[in-house]
Amino acid sequence: MARRIARRDESWQRSLRRFAPNGAEWVKLCPEEEQMERSGIEAVLTSRGWLAGCDPTFRRAVLDRARPVSFAANAFVFHAGDVAGGIYGIARGSFAIYVATGLASPAVATIVRAGLWFGQGPLVAGRRRMLSFRAMESSAALHLPLAAVRELTATSVAAARAFADLGSINMGVAVRTVSDLLIPKADRRIAATLLRVTRADEGERPEDPMGFRLRQAELAEMANASRRSVVRALSAFDARGLVALRHQRIAVLDAAGLAHFAYG
Repeated sequence: MARRIARRDESWQRSLRRFAPNGAEWVKLCPEEEQMERSGIEAVLTSRGWLAGCDPTFRRAVLDRARPVSFAANAFVFHAGDVAGGIYGIARGSFAIYVATGLASPAVATIVRAGLWFGQGPLVAGRRRMLSFRAMESSAALHLPLAAVRELTATSVAAARAFADLGSINMGVAVRTVSDLLIPKADRRIAATLLRVTRADEGERPEDPMGFRLRQAELAEMANASRRSVVRALSAFDARGLVALRHQRIAVLDAAGLAHFAYG
């Protein structure tokens, strides 16, 4: 039994690597580019999300110890099974979260965007990563190394509480994902998933005026629906003026209307 489980886990890890042709390499920046990138990243992460709500002294300590990193489209940040390596705050672009248990192939669960920090799961105990993250498009983030996280938590109770709060915020992402997947009707589930991964119901605007970078196959996977169901639902949403469909992009035109359809 143990050998069968080990072989299954090895197969799972190989399947994860096949999803990552670009590995997990950061895009290297020259010092001038890094400084410009840092200014833009800090402006985003101090105005929205977890870090924006933290104590100013702690916020400054995080920024002083972190470094800007950029990812090409389809590059993986890390894989499930990797050793812990700090946390990342998203400033630009979007990242897909891959979930797998070892019993099934990796699947995209949801997409996260600017302001969200990820990677905190195993940071204190030093356990291996439980999820995989892939850049959906050219993206930028701030990376706080594991050593810096441990330094901050070891010297400040307030810092430990702040990181615990980050865990609570990200649990909320997981809870919403599960809640959406429990919607019985496929078209309503697809609408809820579209709102979740774009955050259009929270006022999020796409960086590209043509809409959010999202393929129909990815939406089908995240909504646990067939590709045919997604095509049919999106066509209906488009006809009602809720969304506009473009090549590999979806613009949400009426987030309130889409939310009423999904949850009303």
